[in-house]
Amino acid sequence: MRVAVLVLAVAVTGCGLAGMSEPAGDLPAVAARQGRPGPNGGTILLPGSERLTHGFTYAFSLGHCGLASPVDVDGAFWDALDGTDATGAPLDLEADPEMINATAGQIVVLGDELRFRTETGSTVRFARHAGEKEFPGCD
Repeated sequence: MRVAVLVLAVAVTGCGLAGMSEPAGDLPAVAARQGRPGPNGGTILLPGSERLTHGFTYAFSLGHCGLASPVDVDGAFWDALDGTDATGAPLDLEADPEMINATAGQIVVLGDELRFRTETGSTVRFARHAGEKEFPGCD
């Protein structure tokens, strides 16, 4: 079974999460790619994104399935670690509506950490994932 996945492009915006501004330009989209069935019933993919300038913010949207969608940024997939809402309260990454649906915001890569801030002010920290990754099916 082959599954084609399209990963969204991101756009450059400036420096750091504190100084978010309008996108200045678009980066090339990651091409649709083929995956293979994984041992847990999902699809295994390899990352295909281009490297980014660390410390700069980029417009970014989680895919249709939120955090279960591929987050392919800076030549790697990323694993969500934790998050907070706009008030600083912990986010439930598996149930919060912004985290399980397509959600727009901005990202910044700082070494092996990625931070995503939604338009409503929720923030999620990610760790760089080495190599390929299995993604579950999503309705």
